[in-house]
Amino acid sequence: MASSTIPFARGLPVVGSVFDMARDIRAFMTDSYLELGPVYGMRLLNRRFTVLAGMEANRFLAREGTKHVRSFEFWSGFNAWFGAARSTLSADGPDHAAFRRTLRRGYSREYAVEHIDGLVDIARREIAMWPLSRSMPAVPALQRIVTDQVGTLVAGVSPRPYNDDLVRYVHGLLSATLVPGTYMRWSPRFRRASAQVDKLYHEVIECHTGTMRERHGAEPDLIDDLLDLHDADPKFFPEADLKIAAMGPFVAALDTVAGTTAFMLYALLRNPDVLAKVREEADALLNGDMPAEQALREMDATHRAAMETMRMYPVTPMLIRTAANSFEFAGHRIPAGERLIIATAVPHYLPEFFPEPERFDIDRYTPERAEHKQPYVYAPFGLGPHRCLGNGFAEVQIAVTMATILHEVDLDLDRAAYSLKTTQFPVPAPAESFKVRVKGRRGAVQPLADRKPWGALGGAVLGGALWGALGAEAAREAFRSMTPAHLGRRPLSR
Repeated sequence: MASSTIPFARGLPVVGSVFDMARDIRAFMTDSYLELGPVYGMRLLNRRFTVLAGMEANRFLAREGTKHVRSFEFWSGFNAWFGAARSTLSADGPDHAAFRRTLRRGYSREYAVEHIDGLVDIARREIAMWPLSRSMPAVPALQRIVTDQVGTLVAGVSPRPYNDDLVRYVHGLLSATLVPGTYMRWSPRFRRASAQVDKLYHEVIECHTGTMRERHGAEPDLIDDLLDLHDADPKFFPEADLKIAAMGPFVAALDTVAGTTAFMLYALLRNPDVLAKVREEADALLNGDMPAEQALREMDATHRAAMETMRMYPVTPMLIRTAANSFEFAGHRIPAGERLIIATAVPHYLPEFFPEPERFDIDRYTPERAEHKQPYVYAPFGLGPHRCLGNGFAEVQIAVTMATILHEVDLDLDRAAYSLKTTQFPVPAPAESFKVRVKGRRGAVQPLADRKPWGALGGAVLGGALWGALGAEAAREAFRSMTPAHLGRRPLSR
């Protein structure tokens, strides 16, 4: 017989478990699971949640999620700020499936592989601006790379002029979504950021409409697919819902891809033996010794390092849902309408699944061990119908971006003894204290016949000089205006 008495996680009056979550979401969820079992209650400020955790919860979400849980309530406020009634984040059932069909191509692994040259070019352009022997916060540098990659290749517009405002806008909205009552979004700075993001949105749409829609023969991208859906069925996908869909790639890249790449960079700098293997694969990809697609398939150490990064440092350690129908779970009855947290990353740190879970060990993912293939224990991209649609694109983007960094520069931690600190809201990420230094540039000088004005090496030298003279942001803009788009790089062989 199901019980209605659910144990509660520790917490303080009024604020509940907010401070514990702010220290480390994944660790708190795991500790509570070990103490209380696979179902327990939690309070976050004025809201009560029922937490489903462990392998049992992941199995439930994968098998029964479509029937018993939905996403609308949690994301409705986020939608409203964009003026949308619904979005891919909030839709369920057939509507959600229809959105995913439209977005699948633009977020796919295949699309990313087709654009490896673009991913590398954009990363190289930013890396050329990194100063030698100066302390540099890692997360903002990586955010600039990944949002530019996604914006340029998936949405047709670089968000570089809007980057700081994009960060402020997205973080403000996500914070208010996670913790209602957050007033960040009413501040003058947030309102200015909102206006700039609106300009970015209109720039994206203008680039894809009217005579610009053909874009001189450019291949269709994700925005074209969205506009096609709107043209075909404006009742299903009205213009009012377009902004949140068009800004989706920027939102996704800003924290999830950039955060994972930053965590991976820290892990590699802390594990020089793994770093050496990943760098060897990076050089094979970037030297053009084999077709890019083949080289990418053979980046085994890089792939396993990324997988271990996502196990140890999941940027989405939980999913927030609402019970659409009453159900029983682990001996407890969960009523319809209950706010739910599914703690999908809890198994990542259970030693029965991943021995020595605190140790960074890429051999977990070899065919001999294959710890991640145990059912329902490894879920870096979520589970169920809302499993991350862009996981294939993200895997390629992370691998190629990391390869480009390691091929172009030698990096050190700013402080050799630095131990990683994290922030948890709006999503887990390395803290601002995670800083690196460029101790040298590795990019090979091209043969004279292959060079274009400035060239990659000359651009790197010029970039460092501009950084010192003008400051980071002014240097980037000056550098962009003075160099060709591809910085003199040979295309990767196909």
